[in-house]
Amino acid sequence: MRALPFAVALALAAATAGCETFGPATCDRSPEGNPPVRYTEGTVTSGVYATSAWDGELLYFPGGMRYDLVHGLPSAPRWVESFLSFDQYGTREGGTLAPAAGNQVVVTGVDATSVHVANDSCVQYWLRVAAGSGAP
Repeated sequence: MRALPFAVALALAAATAGCETFGPATCDRSPEGNPPVRYTEGTVTSGVYATSAWDGELLYFPGGMRYDLVHGLPSAPRWVESFLSFDQYGTREGGTLAPAAGNQVVVTGVDATSVHVANDSCVQYWLRVAAGSGAP
C-alpha cells in the first residue's frame, strides 16, 4: 500500500515540474545553433519601419530564433520597439499584441542597414518590430 502514495506523489511532482526538469534541454538559444534569418520585407512609412501591419502576418519567433531585419531607413534607427503575440495575424480577428519585456526580444545590434533581434526565451511567439530615426 505504500507504493500507491509514492506513485501519486511522483506523478504530481512530474506534472508540476518545468518542462526541462527530467530530460535533456531542448531549447538551444545559442547563436551557433540559431543562425539569423535575413528578413527584407516590411515597410517604411513616415520614417518608421515596421515588419508588418498590426493585423498583418507576424514573424514566427520560437525560442532562440534570430532575425536580421533589413529596415530600409536612411540611417541607423534611434529607437526600436518590439511587440509579441500568440496569434500569427496580430490584431486580426480578435488577436492581441503586447510590448515585449525582459529576454523575450533582445536587440543584439542596430546599424545603418539592419536591426538584429533574438528570442532569448524558450517560448514561441509571433513578432512585430518597429524602428525609426525620429521620435517614437
